[in-house]
Amino acid sequence: MQSCRGVTHSICAAVLLCLPCHAAAASDGMAQQSSRSSIQQEMIDLQKAFEDAQERGDAEYVKDALADDFISIEPNGDSSGKQEFVRDVHSSERPGPPSILYAFKVIEIDEGCAVVTYKAVFAGNQLEKYQAVSDTWVKQAGKWKLKFQQSTLNLWSAHDVD
Repeated sequence: MQSCRGVTHSICAAVLLCLPCHAAAASDGMAQQSSRSSIQQEMIDLQKAFEDAQERGDAEYVKDALADDFISIEPNGDSSGKQEFVRDVHSSERPGPPSILYAFKVIEIDEGCAVVTYKAVFAGNQLEKYQAVSDTWVKQAGKWKLKFQQSTLNLWSAHDVD
């Protein structure tokens, strides 16, 4: 009986010694999850602000948000660089109701790179109304810059004219 009591005390001591380690690991996991959530929210907010600037025709905001070597692949397959992209930003570019952005997914590549994918309804653009968009953001000199964008027309709605 004496030896069982010793074993029980040893097991209890081992469990008690491990509890702080387990609590610290759980706390680290929660901190990482919280960190990931804040990064995801930051990227979604950044994406929405970028789209809003395009709709307002704020070419200066758009120019500042784009990396110098930015490339865009349009829904029709054409590509453009930073100068062409900024040149095409006009306040009358998308008249009518604001775009609807939804189904966001953020894939963090590393601390300085993330891919944001989402679906969009561009109500003012009848020929290319429904799109899937993927944007690659990189951190340069402490500031997020859009480096690559690809927009794809949803085939089920291609050239949908309500």
